[in-house]
Amino acid sequence: MRPTRLGKGRRLGASLVEFAFVAPILFLMVLAMIELGRACMVKELLTEAARQACRQSVLEGTSATTVQNTATTYLTSVGINGETAAITVNDQPLGSTNLSTVPAYTEITVVVSVPASSVTWVPTLFVSGTLSGQYTMRRE
Repeated sequence: MRPTRLGKGRRLGASLVEFAFVAPILFLMVLAMIELGRACMVKELLTEAARQACRQSVLEGTSATTVQNTATTYLTSVGINGETAAITVNDQPLGSTNLSTVPAYTEITVVVSVPASSVTWVPTLFVSGTLSGQYTMRRE
């Protein structure tokens, strides 16, 4: 009976050492999966903000500030800091685009982008670049 008990005690120590080696890798993989899922969710939210802003921009008589406010309001409602969002219409910054002069049946593309560091949960040391969503509609 006694040798069995000693063997069990030694195996317990080996299990703890193995867990100490495997646990950081396991936790890192779980955190990476959560962060990747969150990045996909934020990308979908940015696409929805671009859709709403694009829908607003194709209407007649719409101003650039209305388009900006539409996107910012949506982003703020879903928990993304809308003030960090960059909005471009047809590859130009929103402020330099005169939406009232765009002729009918012209495609308008709205891109909403935010720095990845403003929406991540991990330290910004590991994150760089931007996340963006894009939507295109035809002017009515």
